[in-house]
Amino acid sequence: MSNPKASGQDRDFIRVQASDIHGAGVFAKRAIPKGTRVIEYAGRRLAKADLLAAAGRGERKLTYVLNLDEERAIDGAEGGNDARFVNHSCEPNCEVYIFDGTPYLYAMQDIPAEAELTFDYQLQSVSSVRISRALCRELFPCHCGAPTCRGTLVATPKKRVRSARQSQAKVSPPQG
Repeated sequence: MSNPKASGQDRDFIRVQASDIHGAGVFAKRAIPKGTRVIEYAGRRLAKADLLAAAGRGERKLTYVLNLDEERAIDGAEGGNDARFVNHSCEPNCEVYIFDGTPYLYAMQDIPAEAELTFDYQLQSVSSVRISRALCRELFPCHCGAPTCRGTLVATPKKRVRSARQSQAKVSPPQG
């Protein structure tokens, strides 16, 4: 068995334990300062098309999958590390940055000892078909408990920004 400290994966920041959010979670063993690289998200790199086809055939679950880009994802269930247990939150304390194709979780704020580490999964549709918010909540429910919880792991659609001209055209003149 390899030494996790030698590989740089265990920086003595985290441990996996039962979570109130969902199943197992990752918790701070000690305070983690804002901006700290906490852990790499490790696992087998796969083409999304292959991953989805295998899931469709019932050959694999998509439980520990992290999107890398439009075509590739990492399956943390194969060769992954403790990062696969970081739960979703609508008010996360970590975020994912990808450097040279390698994703890392970074602390977005100072995280106190014993706090659960979370990031916003921001699930996206893999097709052009939009599903309703109610169906998103049913298929991908969120249990983070944050005051601003959107009720689903699916990302909120980006709002279109209207140009100033369009916005002005919609404004009624003052009545007087």
